[in-house]
Order: sequence, then C-alpha cells, then structure tokens
Amino acid sequence: MRRGIRAAAAAAVFVAASAAGAAPARPERVRELVLELSVEEARAELGAGEASDPAVALERGRLALYVGDCDTAVAVLSAPALASDTDAASMLATARGCAEATAGAAVVEDAQAGLWVRVQDDADRALVPLLAEVAVRARESSRRDLGVELPRPLRIDLVRDLFALAAVSGLPLEAAETTGTLAVARWGRVTMLSPRATGRGYSWQDTLAHEITHLALSRATRDAAPLWLQEGLAKRSESRWRAARPFDDPRESDRTAREAFVSGRSVGVTELGPSIAMLPTPDAATTAFAEVTSFIEHWIGLHGQPAVWALLADLRGTGDPERSMVSVTGYPLAYWLARWERGVLAAPEPEGGGAPGERPRAPLDPDAVARIVRLGQLSLARGAAAHAAILLDAAIERAPREPSLRAAAARAHLEAGADDRARRSLGTRADVGGAHGSWHALEARLATDPAAAKASLELALGLDPLAEEVACEGHWTPGGPRATAPDPPAAEAPRALCLAARSAPRR
Repeated sequence: MRRGIRAAAAAAVFVAASAAGAAPARPERVRELVLELSVEEARAELGAGEASDPAVALERGRLALYVGDCDTAVAVLSAPALASDTDAASMLATARGCAEATAGAAVVEDAQAGLWVRVQDDADRALVPLLAEVAVRARESSRRDLGVELPRPLRIDLVRDLFALAAVSGLPLEAAETTGTLAVARWGRVTMLSPRATGRGYSWQDTLAHEITHLALSRATRDAAPLWLQEGLAKRSESRWRAARPFDDPRESDRTAREAFVSGRSVGVTELGPSIAMLPTPDAATTAFAEVTSFIEHWIGLHGQPAVWALLADLRGTGDPERSMVSVTGYPLAYWLARWERGVLAAPEPEGGGAPGERPRAPLDPDAVARIVRLGQLSLARGAAAHAAILLDAAIERAPREPSLRAAAARAHLEAGADDRARRSLGTRADVGGAHGSWHALEARLATDPAAAKASLELALGLDPLAEEVACEGHWTPGGPRATAPDPPAAEAPRALCLAARSAPRR
C-alpha cells in the first residue's frame, strides 16, 4: 500500500515537473530522445503535454524507466488509457519487477565520474570507486572508437542475483540462467551482478565495458543497430579501455568461429534471435559471441575505424542496417559475411595444446582432486595449515595448471609461515591456465617489485574484488578457532572494500 502511495506521488511530481514548459509534447520526438539517452532533453520536450494523452503517457513511462525511477514508471504505465497498449504492458511488467527488486536499495552518486549506482546490498557501496574508474575509461574508449559522447550520469544497477537481474532488466529469468548472463544493458542502464554473486568472481571490469558500449551504440543509432553489430562491437570493446593483460587471447574468437564452421555448430551472425542471452545453451552463446567478434574484427580490418562511425551515423538516419551497409561499403552484408567465412576457414588450423616440453600426465580425476581440496580446506579451518599445504600440493600434482589450487596451496603455506614454499606452490603465470583473482592477489603479496605487486593486485581486483585476500591486498583471516583478522588497509577506499569482503566471507 505504501509503495502505491509513493508511486502515485512520484508520478504526480514527475508530471508536474515535466509540464513546466508551454510547448505541446511531441511523443515521437520524446521517444527518439529517450532512445539516444538524452533524458533531460526528453523531459523538456514533454513540456505541458496532456497527461491524459496515451502517447504522451507512454513516453513518460519510458522516460521514467530510463532514469531508473521504476515506481513512477509503474504509476504512469498503469493508467487506464494505456490498458490496451502492448508496448505499455511490456514496459509495465518490467517496471513492476524493477520496483519490487529495488525496494530499499541505496543509490550512490559520483558527480565527478558522472556515475549513478543503485546497490541492492549496502556492502556493495565499497565497489563504487572501482566501478567509477572503469566507467570513466570505458566512456573515453567509446568516444575514441565510436565517436559517441555518453551523457552523465551513467546509470548502473548492481544486483545480488539472477532473479534481481531479470526483474530489473526485463530479461526472462530462464534465459539468464541458461546462458549464464552476468549483465544486461537495457532501458538506458547497465544492470549487472555484484562480483559477490558468483563463487570466484568474474571479469566484471570487461563486462561493464561491454555493456557501456551497448549504451553508446544505442545513443549513436537511436537503438537501430542490429544485434550482430551491437554484440560484435561490444565484445571487441571489452578490453580496448585498458592495456593488454596476461591471458588475453586476441585470436580466440577466430579459432572458435572456425571450429564452429568445421563442426557444424555455427550459430550464424544474423541468426542471433532477440538476444544472445536468450540462445538455448551456453555453448551457443559462446559461439555466437565469437562469430560476431571475429566478423567485426575482419570488417574493421578491411574498412578501418572511420567506416564504423559512418555506419552508425547512417543507421541513425535510416534505421535500416542493410541499406546502411550498402551505403557505407557498396556491398550488402551477405557479401562481407561470405568473405569473412572464407577467410576464417582458410586460416591455418590451431596448433595442439600443452606447454612446450610438458610431460604427458595421467587423466585428471575431478572427484579425487575435489576430495583432496576439501580435506585441505577442513585442515585450514581447524588451523592445521602445514597439513593443509601437504594435501593441496598433492592436488596441484594432479591439476598443475589450475590457478585456484595453486592459490589455495600458497595460502596454506603462508599461514604456516613458509613463504618460500608458498612461492613454489603458487608458481608463475607460465604455470597456470588462466587468470584468477586469488592467485593474482597472492602473486602481488609475494612479489619483490612494488610496481609488479601493484599490477598484480589490479588484475585481482578486476576479477574477484570481494574475495578477502583480494580486497585486503593479499591478506585474510586465517583458519583456526583463535584466529584474528589482520588490520585492513589504511586508505579509505581499500579499507572499505576489505571490510565489505569480511562482512560476507567466501571460502
């Protein structure tokens, strides 16, 4: 009942504020402005439009959704005049889910970074400085690569689980669960999972940059970019906001696309459906991302970055992807797809895996490794760090390239006071098969060069910022009944992050 009263009051204020001007509203123009994220201009354009006009009410509701005011969107879109409007019904369903999921959420604004973040869990406030750093650099990357100046503030909803992600964004929950969706750019906002929502974090920085690119493309084309262009450019932009990192693989998309063609598992650049997140399997989503990324890289390699700017500008005017492609390149999309496919298939087959000189090993038994790791964890929890280290080193023998095992063994040696053994168990980047937040945090702690330590910690924060050993700069609360937590970092932002990680520990 209180929510209904608040929503009605908010809607009244929203309408009154929008009615300050004298010019009649042009709903079509309002919609254009909202789709290009020019929300303040859209509010001004609404002017003194009649609240009873269904077309005006629909755009008021759309604008409310785009600025994250879901209570107002519910009130406006519930108007009897919109009862038979299918667009209003769809937006109303999303607005209701958003209003319920964000009830009690806190909004944190960073005016300097031009950022508006709504967090479901108050402890996630500590992540806002990290989000702001990425957002500023990703916005600059969009300006450089796409010629798009994103408006301020950039809006982000940081949610605790897939249920909330689906509710806030309107993405079907089943689709989010099936493809393992981590973030969505819809309604002029980025909705993304908190890194605490996954067992070992995820590459949230690149994910955020990906979704910010979607917003930039919506702004550039008034949401007219086809899905293959949206996802291809967004995937390409994931890492262009930053310097190259260990384990980046610029040829991965080409290899995956080639394998999909050869095996008959190709999804098809133009066969993505309404969203990659709604494809039937995670494998299909991975293949689709690889194909659109490989195609976009190939297309830009042929035409150069200015062709991207020309294509986006043409799309903004025509809204017709095929017409715009012919206008910019002289040939239809099918021609460029066929040329790309021939190039991918003609590329040499990827070489076999395995590190040079690596000896063949016995087949991995995941259950056996899991049992050893569990015993090691139990030993650590009881304060028997030396015994845990022996067990976890044995697990490394069975899966030597798994960074989580090496990190766990190194932690055990550090708790036992054996720094040299910790270094041996952790290994080097050449010893592991991929990036891992805890591994890089321990790499930072054990580094002798301060610059290298700083770089390793930055990598760790980009993967799993709420793991205690990451948030607390390589330190954690040891196991055992009498264990005490070491002092958190002294600086304000790192200290807040460390305390947030300790408030919900993950083991």
